[in-house]
Amino acid sequence: MPEDSATKGESRGLGRSDQPSVGPPIWRRLLDLTVELGSGWHPVHGGSPGPEPPVEPTALGEAEIVEGDGSFATRPVGAPIDSRFEFFLDGIEHTRICGYLGVVPIVHGYVAAVIRHREDRAFTTWGVIEEEVLAFPHALLSPDRFLEIGLAEEALIDVEAPAGEVHPIGLAEAGRSAVKLQRAAIERRLAKRWAAERPSDGFLLVDGRLAIDPDLLRSGRAIGLVKSHRTQFLPLDQMEAVLQMGGGHRSSVFKPVRPEVGEVYSWYLRLRPAGGHDIYWALARIEGRAGPETLDVADEVSRWLLAETAPLALPDPRWHVMLYPIRDCEQYLRARMPTLEIS
Repeated sequence: MPEDSATKGESRGLGRSDQPSVGPPIWRRLLDLTVELGSGWHPVHGGSPGPEPPVEPTALGEAEIVEGDGSFATRPVGAPIDSRFEFFLDGIEHTRICGYLGVVPIVHGYVAAVIRHREDRAFTTWGVIEEEVLAFPHALLSPDRFLEIGLAEEALIDVEAPAGEVHPIGLAEAGRSAVKLQRAAIERRLAKRWAAERPSDGFLLVDGRLAIDPDLLRSGRAIGLVKSHRTQFLPLDQMEAVLQMGGGHRSSVFKPVRPEVGEVYSWYLRLRPAGGHDIYWALARIEGRAGPETLDVADEVSRWLLAETAPLALPDPRWHVMLYPIRDCEQYLRARMPTLEIS
């Protein structure tokens, strides 16, 4: 699908969808609206760091081994083979405090998601969505003040204010988390569209969890690559075996037990030899649709992923687990991102 048709109607207030935008209208406008927003408005012109999200807690999950006789094992997957991944989905978000109304921080967010299509080693854009939003607690600050100055209602994200005493830093962190959820929402929209159109027999590689949309799971042609290991699904003895795996080895396929958009089958894969590095270095968790076909192709998909480790995704510090096509997605989106700083 050419980019102009894929993105028509998907970008709000960021200029034409087929070229980098020249600046976020919401951000620029708020800096000059002291009179319209009242004496309580304190714009932040520059120098304010983006609010940090609360650290995702570690968790112990549950899993059921679904491969073979149900016993756990690790094994080599074989040499890399030509990858059948043709499409790659990733997203980005950028946040910063653009001002305060009283002590309530207004978090400006830019979120974007893209599916890039690879053909003959060249990448083109199959679809992209960009949005600009403001996140703040509507219970503490009515969105009417922003609606009255012409901002779109869908751009005003409600942030659940923490219970008890209001703390501006806590509200800013909650705003950052809300923007992150908005990024996930547009990734779901793009994934749903891809699953509905199924543009080829090629596979889609999702940067992150696969269970973001039921239609994507049902497509049977999507795989998720999870780089974070905050949730540990296997018991300690099995996880110890995973963390000792060599490059090109995988674990048995298991089914995570957790509330989901839909069930997935998963396995751990060491993308590169980890000697001398951290125990999680180059370790990814792979997700596929929960079904016998995933068991049949677990080794094959793993070998595709090993092939995707070249070329290196340098200079990204996550290059050991970041595949080059996913880095291409990020670079594309960051090149489109409006200038969000005021000197």
